[in-house]
Amino acid sequence: MNMKTIYKNLSILIVLLVMATGCNNDWLELELKGSMPFASESLDTDQKVFEVLCGAYDMLQVKYYSGWSSYYMLANLASGDATPAGGGFADRPEYWEFYHYEITAQNPAIEQFWRRNYYGIYRANIVINEIDLQTDAVKQYQAEAKFLRAYFYFELVRTFGNIAFYTENLSPSEYRPTNADKAVVYEQIEKDLTEAIALLPKKSQQSTADITRISKGAAQAMLGKVYLYQNKYDDAANMLGEVVNSGEYDLVAEYDSIFKRSEEFGIESVFEIPYASYIHGDFWGNGRESEGNIEVQLAGPRETAIPGLYNAGWGFDMIDSSLVDAWDQAGDPVRKYGTGVGPETYKELLVVDPSKDLNNNGFPDDKEKEGWTGWYQIKRAPYIGYNDPGQSPMEATYENNERMIRFADVLLMYAEALNRKSSPDDTKALEAVNRVRARVGLPALSVSGNALFDAIKLERRLELAMEGGHRFWDLVRWGDAPAVLGSQGFVEGKHEVWPIPESEIGKTNLVQNNGY
Repeated sequence: MNMKTIYKNLSILIVLLVMATGCNNDWLELELKGSMPFASESLDTDQKVFEVLCGAYDMLQVKYYSGWSSYYMLANLASGDATPAGGGFADRPEYWEFYHYEITAQNPAIEQFWRRNYYGIYRANIVINEIDLQTDAVKQYQAEAKFLRAYFYFELVRTFGNIAFYTENLSPSEYRPTNADKAVVYEQIEKDLTEAIALLPKKSQQSTADITRISKGAAQAMLGKVYLYQNKYDDAANMLGEVVNSGEYDLVAEYDSIFKRSEEFGIESVFEIPYASYIHGDFWGNGRESEGNIEVQLAGPRETAIPGLYNAGWGFDMIDSSLVDAWDQAGDPVRKYGTGVGPETYKELLVVDPSKDLNNNGFPDDKEKEGWTGWYQIKRAPYIGYNDPGQSPMEATYENNERMIRFADVLLMYAEALNRKSSPDDTKALEAVNRVRARVGLPALSVSGNALFDAIKLERRLELAMEGGHRFWDLVRWGDAPAVLGSQGFVEGKHEVWPIPESEIGKTNLVQNNGY
């Protein structure tokens, strides 16, 4: 069954999961507690277990809360490559906290990011620990659940550092966790991914209906990334090399096609999150009741539709001028225009009355607004036909998938690991980097050592711009964030991690991160 179809059929399952936590209808406000109300022996068929697994998958899709808001773009806004823009400071002030490095433990987006990942862990734990049925199918489902648990914990540990950690769900009386050392969390992430890799199928072995599910290559790429974040370069090179040399993945020919519908789960997709144009319940009161990708509406061109191409959006997560300059300095128009659309492009595409003030037409030329650069990112473009105008609110029904790990990212991580490992192999590292550059028509590099490392850093910025917060977390793990982001407000020894939500500090034994 296709995962987008599965998401449409999850309403009954979600109700069960909600009831499991003893909650009211507004289940965003729930504390994490308890176990499922059904006995494991009632899950006596592969299909029943699969439906519970789908509940864990469903938490991948959750990025926002209380209707029109998001936590997905937060790392972008802290990276120096993006600005909040939108309607100004009063329009989603939680975003501006990240842009100005005035982040507080009361930030609602941080709270929901924390909850999203722990809800995912809770659901994955059920599949891993509370299923008695032992069939080949269930073993694969448990492998998928281990990947999901590893992914959710990785999101938490790199964001918050020493976090609440457990591998079996806690009862209400037990939910008083302390801060676990991040090394312990990383050890479990590695264990889960290693065990998952042994049982997951290759992408080429998945049926069309199963292509939305986790494959061996996705788990290998995730494990390679986890090694890289811990500076385990030899392990990272070995694991990422398995993906690169598998023959399962390749770069698509045209850079600007990567994020279009035609390339969903295509040859470059390693780990991808699907969305569906479906709303159930009261969207306005609870952002989780949409299966669509609200990020598309949030990032789309503010109040300015392009006939035949884009619907209008709200203009958040705008490209910073420094990133535009970086593309220009690198002579890289392919990735520049494959990532963003600027004022000159709008003027070519729109038929506008020349006597009309474009600033008052929602046009991105308003220099008086803070963070307003005129460059909208289009990797989440609100393409006409990608949402369902028959549902209300239709803005919440965009089906654009999120590419969480794609093959170009794997190649660049592989190159970095080869360059930094104990016995560097810059020849292979150059091959990987130049493969990415050749796709966009840039000349091959011939540097080595630290010069190659610097080139890889720039290549990651230009290639992966505006995707999944890569830039911010790269700068942090490289130790470059204080120098690059200091003028934006980054404080060394504080902003490498974000504050644990105040609501969690109040009901646990967790200690707040330094400086918050």
